Amino acid sequence: MTGTPDSAAGAAQPTPDWEAFYRDYRKPGYVEGFEITTKLGGGMFGLVFRARRMSIGKDYAIKFLKVDDAEVRRAIVSELSQVNWFAQIDHPNLVAIEDRGEVDGIPYLVMAYAGSETLRDRMPVGADGQGVRPDAAQKAELMSSFVQCCRGLSALHERGLVHFDLKPANVFLKGSVARLGDYGLSKLVTHSRGSLSMGRGTPYYMAPELLQRRGDHRSDIYSLGVVLYELLCGVVPFRGDSEWAVLRAHEHEQPVLPVHLLPVERAVLQRCLQKDPGQRFQSVQDLIVALGASLAGGLASSAAASPARTSPAASGPTVVAAAAPRLPHEPPPLPGCVVPPLPDARSRAKATVAAVQRPDAERDGERDPGAAPPPGRRSRSPRSGPSPHRWLWTTIGLAVVFLAVPVIGMLTLVPQAMERAIVVETTPAPRAR
Repeated sequence: MTGTPDSAAGAAQPTPDWEAFYRDYRKPGYVEGFEITTKLGGGMFGLVFRARRMSIGKDYAIKFLKVDDAEVRRAIVSELSQVNWFAQIDHPNLVAIEDRGEVDGIPYLVMAYAGSETLRDRMPVGADGQGVRPDAAQKAELMSSFVQCCRGLSALHERGLVHFDLKPANVFLKGSVARLGDYGLSKLVTHSRGSLSMGRGTPYYMAPELLQRRGDHRSDIYSLGVVLYELLCGVVPFRGDSEWAVLRAHEHEQPVLPVHLLPVERAVLQRCLQKDPGQRFQSVQDLIVALGASLAGGLASSAAASPARTSPAASGPTVVAAAAPRLPHEPPPLPGCVVPPLPDARSRAKATVAAVQRPDAERDGERDPGAAPPPGRRSRSPRSGPSPHRWLWTTIGLAVVFLAVPVIGMLTLVPQAMERAIVVETTPAPRAR
């Protein structure tokens, strides 16, 4: 059976046929226009696959929603009709929703492919596989991704949309760019959580008011606090032997803040993790502003911890200052390269004019005789003395001068002699007395 984008809006909802799904999902066109290639993962609402749009060869991510509870499944189908609101959002830190549909009774979402790596994969772990506290460089990288996640979430909140399922596994990374995903199912999470049909790990990031099905954008800020705590400390603030134990801890216990946290980090975490939503930050922008001092301190620590680079061409190890923290979209420098500072425009112009005005002989004298000539110019042999051509032209010049002197003299004397002859002929002879 081939899925179509419009079938999800139908009134009658068939029973999902997962047996047919596992039998046919690898066939090209199982989802109309796509070929499913690899499985990316699974979560509380189903399975995510990487798929290629056959018409243009571009990769996408398709999430098939798998919910056993009939009431929750009806809520999912109802909410899918509102996904068009999420699809209108275009933000660099959000995974774009491209389409929706249904196949074999299974609803799905088509999303932009934002990479297979998540923030969870970037978090450091120890030898026992448990999370550990990040070092300065790791902390700077994690905090950069966290702030990008906050910006994407802020774009949702500005449009009146709430995520309700924030966690490191929902922050997708591609290079240094972080994108928040799975926000198209925001309202569905409350239905599922009310019956505790939660997926792996989700209760660790859940705001306590969601147990009473009361939540708003400040519930996301609580979840951001849990994510931030885990990034800075290597563990979540509340743990337990069961989901209920974790949820009870969210409701009644206070988080333990390790001593290594900066004062501003402690203050931000304490406010994010307040049990009363009214005591938390009232917007994501307020959280980012409050965290600004911590971000600046983390970047400075990262720069101090970065190893100094040296120039391999120098006779001695010339130490270059530690690299300043790069922007998220700035490519890293090549290994072993030292990038000199760029001169200003006036200096570059002066250097160019001076190079053009210098004669070839002067520029050639500055070049290493053994070096290869620059492209487009013929190589010249080193000059040990005056060129033979110079002697030739000197001899010709002297000859011209010697020949010119007699000629000029003759041209001057001939008119004078002719003038005297004319005067003699015209002078009358003296008369005899």
